[in-house]
Amino acid sequence: MAVESSSGIRNDVLLPDSVREYISEHRLEKVVTSALNCVIQHMPEDPYARLAEELSKSSISAPRFVALRPDTSVPRKWLQFYVVVATRGVNIRIHKLSLGHALCPAHSDAGVQGRDEEKLVFAVQDFFARSFQDVYVDDFLSLHEKCIGMAAHCLGTSEEHLELAASLALTNQLLDAGAAAMNLGSLDFLQHALSKLVPDFVSPPLRSPSDLSNWQGRWPHFAVPLLQGGGPSALTPTSLRCCVALSPMALDVPSDRVLFLLLVLESRVDVSLLEAEAADGHLTFGWLARLFEVLKGAKAEVIKSLQADKATAALVVDGNPYALPGGLAPTLQLAQKALESAPASDSSKVHGLLIVNAEEAWREEEGVYEVETGKQKSLEELVDFYAEIAEDGWLTTFVNPFREADAQAGAELLRARRPEIKVVQDYGLDVPEPVEELAFSCAWHLAQTLPSALRQYAEQATAWQEVADGFGCCVYLGAQALESMPAILEALLACAGVQVIYMPEEIADDLVKQVSHRQDEVLHRIHAAERNV
Repeated sequence: MAVESSSGIRNDVLLPDSVREYISEHRLEKVVTSALNCVIQHMPEDPYARLAEELSKSSISAPRFVALRPDTSVPRKWLQFYVVVATRGVNIRIHKLSLGHALCPAHSDAGVQGRDEEKLVFAVQDFFARSFQDVYVDDFLSLHEKCIGMAAHCLGTSEEHLELAASLALTNQLLDAGAAAMNLGSLDFLQHALSKLVPDFVSPPLRSPSDLSNWQGRWPHFAVPLLQGGGPSALTPTSLRCCVALSPMALDVPSDRVLFLLLVLESRVDVSLLEAEAADGHLTFGWLARLFEVLKGAKAEVIKSLQADKATAALVVDGNPYALPGGLAPTLQLAQKALESAPASDSSKVHGLLIVNAEEAWREEEGVYEVETGKQKSLEELVDFYAEIAEDGWLTTFVNPFREADAQAGAELLRARRPEIKVVQDYGLDVPEPVEELAFSCAWHLAQTLPSALRQYAEQATAWQEVADGFGCCVYLGAQALESMPAILEALLACAGVQVIYMPEEIADDLVKQVSHRQDEVLHRIHAAERNV
C-alpha cells in the first residue's frame, strides 16, 4: 500500500530526510499543485508562461528586469513593449507598457519611415538592456537615475522636458510592472520598496478592513487655502494662506441616496457593503471625490459670506477671497466656520493650517514683524500673538511663522507656549542638512518623478528625525504632480511621516475623478483580499 506523509507526497518514505524536510518547509507540493490547477482551469495559449507566472507568486526574492519585447500586434510608433522579468531562473512577460506618447510625438513627423520606427524600437530596447537589465524590480527608488539619458539615447536630444517626459513614462509604468511581478498592489509595493532604505519611516499595512480601522487616526489631512493675504486684505505677506485641513475619516455617509447609489455604480460594489463599511467608520468608495467636493464647498462658502456683506464684497478678487479687515483672528474664524455646514462628522478631524511666510512681514529697518498692517511686533510679541490665535486648538500647524534667522528661537518659544503646535519650515526644493537640534520640521516639495520623490523622502526623513522634528509632515502636492505621477497619493500614504497634504491650487474635476477612481481601486483590492482569505 502507498504511503502518504505530512508533505503530501506518496511514497516519500523513499526520499532522504533532508529532501522531505525541504519539500515540507517550502510547501512545494501545495504550491506546484495550485499553480498547475490554475493553468488547467484557464487553459491559456502559453501554459508554461502562465505556470511560471503562478509559481513566481510564491517566490520570496524579488524578480529582476530582463528586457523589453516589442508588441507586434500594434503599430511600431506606439512603442509598446512587454516587460520581461526573471524569477527563479524563469523569464516571464509580466506587464505591457507604452512609450509612444513620450518619445514618438517629439521624434516623428509626416516623413518618418518604417525603418526609423524600427530604429527607435531598437534604441528603446538597447537603452533598457543597458540601464535596467538584472535590476531587482523592488529597487524602485533607484530607477530615476537609471532613466537619465534616455531621450538622448533614443532621440538624439537631451532637452530637459523630453528627458523628464521619458523618465515619467517609464518609471510610472515600471511601478505597475514591479507590483505585478511581486503580486502586490501599488501601495504595498511602494511600502516594500521604501522599507528597503528606511524601514522605520514606512506606514503600517493597509491590506484588510481591519487595517482600515487601524488607520482611522493616522490618515493624512488634505488641506486647501481658503483665504489669502496681500491685495485688499489686512495681512501684509502676499503669499500668506489661511487653510483648512480635512481628514478623510471626518466625512459622513452620503445622505443623498442618488449620490450614494452613483458611488455604488461607479465602484461596482453592492449597497450593503458600502453601508457596512460606512457604519464601521471605514472609508467608503468615492471618498476622495467627496473630500475634494467638501473642500471646494468650503471655499465657496467663504466667498458667499464675503460677498453677502457690502463691507467685505471687495475682498473677493477674481474668485480669490482675501483676509478680513480685522486681521488673522477673524479670518481664521471665517475659515473654521466655512466647514460647519459641510458633511464632516468629527470636528476633531478638521484643523487649521496657517502658511505665514513671515520673511515678507519682516521690517529690516525697525527690526520687527508686521503680519497685520500697522501692527508691528517683536519676535516675543509675535509668539504671544500666535499662541493666542491657536488657543482654541483648531489651528494646529504653522508654516514659516518666522523669518529663517528667527526660526529656531521662535519655534522654541512657541512650542513652550503651545507644545501641541506643529512648526514647519519651508526651504523649497533646496533642503539643507540639519546640523544641530531644531525645534521645527521641514516641508516637502516633491521631486519630479515617483522614484526620485521617494528617494528624497528616504534621504531626508532620517536626517531630520535625528536632530529635528521630522521631514515631510507637510507635503506640497500640485495638479502637475497628480497628473504626471498617477500613483503619487499611494506614495505619500506609504510615508509614515506625512500628516498634511497641502494642495495650493484647485484641482480640475476630471483629474479629481481619475485620482478618486485610483484610490477606490486600493479599497477594491482590500475587500478582494478579504474575500480570498
